[in-house]
Amino acid sequence: MGDTREKIAELRYYEMPIGRYDLALLGDKWVTTYCTGEQHFHNYFEISYCYYGKGQVFLGENSVPYEDGTITLIPRNFPHGIHSDKGNICKWEFLYIDLVGFVEKCYEKEPHIKAQILKNIARMPLAISKEDYPYLFHAIWGILEENRAQKPLYKEAILGYLYVLVQELVRLNETISLQTSQDALPIEKIRPALVYAEANYKKEIKIEQLAAACNISVPYFRRLFADCMHTSPLEYIHTLRIQKACEILQKEDIAIHTLAWKVGFTSVSTFERNFKKIVGQTPKQWKLKGVKDKEFVSYQTKVLRGWTE
Repeated sequence: MGDTREKIAELRYYEMPIGRYDLALLGDKWVTTYCTGEQHFHNYFEISYCYYGKGQVFLGENSVPYEDGTITLIPRNFPHGIHSDKGNICKWEFLYIDLVGFVEKCYEKEPHIKAQILKNIARMPLAISKEDYPYLFHAIWGILEENRAQKPLYKEAILGYLYVLVQELVRLNETISLQTSQDALPIEKIRPALVYAEANYKKEIKIEQLAAACNISVPYFRRLFADCMHTSPLEYIHTLRIQKACEILQKEDIAIHTLAWKVGFTSVSTFERNFKKIVGQTPKQWKLKGVKDKEFVSYQTKVLRGWTE
C-alpha cells in the first residue's frame, strides 16, 4: 500500500485570540509519541520547538530528522507532520503566528516596507537548529515563556518579541536564499501562484492564470502544485476561501449569500457545499459551535482533503 502522506492532508484551523497575533500550545499535552498518519496544514504560520526526542519532520514531499533543539518554520497552508522514532517520547510546543496581520499593523504607514517584508518572509518550510540561529530562537523562546508565565504586561512583551521575530525571519530567508539554489526548491516555483491566490481569492481564478504567474505550463504546474501542496489548485483556492469565510464568521453576523460573495463564490450552494466538505459542518453549525465552546480550540477542525478537482 502507498504512503497515505502522499494522498491526503488535514486542515487544522485555529482561532486567533481577539487583539492578538500569537497563539501558543504549551504543556504536558504535547509530550507524546508523534505519529504522522497524514500530513496536516494550518491557517496560520506555525513555529514548533522540540525540547527532546528524535524522529522525522515531514515537509511536503521531503523529510528531515529532528532532535533536541530543532525548530520548524511552516508557512500557512503547507502540509507537514511529525513522526517520532519508534517508542520515542518527545516534547514539542507550538506557536501560531498571524504574520500578515502583525506586519500590516506595524507598517500600515509604510506600505513599501510592508510589501518588502511580506514578500521575503515565510517563503518555505524549514527545520533548523536553535544553535545555528540564536537570535531567532531567543524571540521564539520569549514568546513561549511570556505565554506560559503571563506576568503583568506580558501581551506587550510578546509584541516586542514578535517584532524581533519578523526581522529574524526576513534575515533567515535572505540567508537560505543565498545558500540554496531557488531552482532546487519546488515550493519556490509555485510561490507566485500562492501569492496570486491570496491576493485575488475574491475574484474568479483560472488555473491558466496561476500557471502564468509561475511562468510554467499548465500541465507542469498541476503536477508541481500537487507534489508541493498535496492538493489540486482548485481545492487549494476553495480551502483558502473557506478559511477567509471562517475568519469573517468569527467576527461578525453576516448573511450566507453575502458571505459567499465576499469570499469569491458565485453561488450560495457552491459555497455551502465546499464549506461542509472542508469544515465538516454548515456555516451556521460552525458558528454556533464557536459560540458555545469557550476554549481557544473551539474553531479547530480536522478535515481530510482529496486530490481530485
